[in-house]
Amino acid sequence: MPLTLSGEQQQLFDRSLETIQKVEALFVEAQVLFPEFNPDTEVLKQQLSNPFSLFICGEFNAGKSSLLNQLNNQEIATVGFLPTTKEIESYNPEGFGGLVFIDSPGTNSIIEQHQELTENYLQQADIILFVTSVERPLSKSEQDFLTLVDQTWARKIIVAINKIDLVKDDEAKQIRDYISEGLGKILAEMPPIFAISSQSGVGISELKSFLLAFLAEGEKIKLKLLGPQNSLLVYLEQLEKKNQIIQSQLQSEKVIFDRTSRRIEERIEEYNLLFGIFRDNIDDLFGNLIQGTDNLIDNNTSFLTVLKRRITKEDDLLEERLAKTIKEIQLDKNLQEIFKEAIATFLKYRERIVREAKEDLATAVTVSEGTLAIPTINTDKLEINEFAAKIKNSAEQGLESFWRLGITAAATGFGGHILFNAASGDATAFFIAGLFGLMSFNALPRQRRKVKEELEQTYRNLQENYTKTLKDALAAELNKCLQQFADVIRPKQEELASKIAASESISQEAENIKAEIKKITAEVEQISNQ
Repeated sequence: MPLTLSGEQQQLFDRSLETIQKVEALFVEAQVLFPEFNPDTEVLKQQLSNPFSLFICGEFNAGKSSLLNQLNNQEIATVGFLPTTKEIESYNPEGFGGLVFIDSPGTNSIIEQHQELTENYLQQADIILFVTSVERPLSKSEQDFLTLVDQTWARKIIVAINKIDLVKDDEAKQIRDYISEGLGKILAEMPPIFAISSQSGVGISELKSFLLAFLAEGEKIKLKLLGPQNSLLVYLEQLEKKNQIIQSQLQSEKVIFDRTSRRIEERIEEYNLLFGIFRDNIDDLFGNLIQGTDNLIDNNTSFLTVLKRRITKEDDLLEERLAKTIKEIQLDKNLQEIFKEAIATFLKYRERIVREAKEDLATAVTVSEGTLAIPTINTDKLEINEFAAKIKNSAEQGLESFWRLGITAAATGFGGHILFNAASGDATAFFIAGLFGLMSFNALPRQRRKVKEELEQTYRNLQENYTKTLKDALAAELNKCLQQFADVIRPKQEELASKIAASESISQEAENIKAEIKKITAEVEQISNQ
C-alpha cells in the first residue's frame, strides 16, 4: 500500500529525488579522479517509490523466519536449522497498515549468494530489524554487519535478542547488557532492544506494539524520506574523504613540479649572472688590446715623429710594430682560455641542474605512487676545443665583410707578407690592415683620434660578437637538455592544475548537496513534529 502524502510531503519527495540525481551527476564528474568510485544510487530511487519496508536480517539460525511468523500470527515463512530462506522474500502481514516485511538469508550464511542478496537489499530497506540470539550474542560477524549497515546505509535499526527462553533471568540480563554495551560502541545511535522468544512468544507483543506505535504513517514518511538522504550523506562523506586525500596528494605533487620548474628558471638566471665573469674577462682582454693599439698609434704617429721619418726617409716599420703589439696581447689564445673556462663551468652547472631536476621528479613519482617518464639527459662533456672553435668562427663570421676587406688590404699593402706571418692570418689581420692608411695621413690630432675611435669601435663590435655568441651557444646547449624536462614538467603541471580544479569543484558541489540534504532533513523533522 503506497504512502498517503500531503502536497508538502510530495514536494519533499520530489526534492529528495533531485538530490539523488545531483549526486549521480557529481559521481560522473568525479570519475576523472575516482574511476572506481561508483555507488549504486539507483536503489535509492527505488526506495523512494517502493512501499515502506521493514527488513528482518541476522545470522542463520537466529530465528528470523520464526519471528516473522509470530508477528503475523501464522506460519508464512519456512523455519529450519539450516539457512532456509534462499531468496529475498517479502510479506504483507495483516494489522501493520501496509508495512512490508522482508525476510532474508543469514548475513553470515554458508551460501555466499545470501550475503550478497542481503547487502544489496539493505540499500532499499527503510528500517532494519536485526535478530541476534542468546546462543551467539552479538558475534564478531554481527558487529561487522551492523557497522556496515550504520556507516554505509545509515538506516534505523531495531534489535531483537531471540531465544531468551533458553537462559535464566540473570543470564538474560547479562546478555542484554553485553549487547547494549557492544551496540553503543559500533552504532552512532543506540537502537531499541527487545528480548524475545520466537518459539514461546515471550516479548513478541511488546515488539509488535512498539512497531505499530513507532511506525505510524507520519513516522514511515519520515523514515522513507530520510533513508535515501542518509545514504547520500554517507556516499558524499566517502567521496570527500577520497577527495581530501587525493587533493592533498595533488597539491604536494604540484608543489614539487612547480618548485622544479621555478628552480630551473632560477638556475638559468644564476648562470646568466655567473656568465658575467666571462663577459668581464673578454671585456678586459679587448680593453688591453685597445689600450695597446692606442699607445702604439700615439707613440708612432705624432707630428714630429712622422716629419722626422719623412725627412730621413726612414722606414717606421709601423705594421710590424702593430702586429707585434697585437701578438703580445695573445687575443686568440686568451679567448680560447676564456672559452674553455666558461664551458667547463657550464658543464658543472648543467649537471647540477639536471641532478636537482631528476631528484625532484623522482620525489614526485614517490608522492603520486605512479609512473613518470623521467628523461635521460646526455650530460657527456662537450669537446671544449671544438666547441670553442665553433664559437670563435661564428663570432668572426659576424664581421665577415670586414674580414674580407682586411685580408684584401693586407694582401695588397706594403709589407703584407710580414703581416700574414706575424698575425697568422686570423681576425687580427684586419686590425693591422686597417692601419695601412696611417702612412699617408698627416698626423693631425683630429685624424689620429678618428682612427683610434674607428679601431676601438671595430674591436668592441668583435668583442660583443664573441661574448654574445659564447653566451648564446651555452644557453642553447643548456636549454636543449632542460627542454626534455620541460616536456615532462609542463604537461604534468597542466594535468595537476586540471585535477586540482576538478577536486575543488567536487568539494564545492558536495558541500552544496549536503546543505540541501540538511535542509530537507530539517523540513522533514519539522513536518513530523507538527
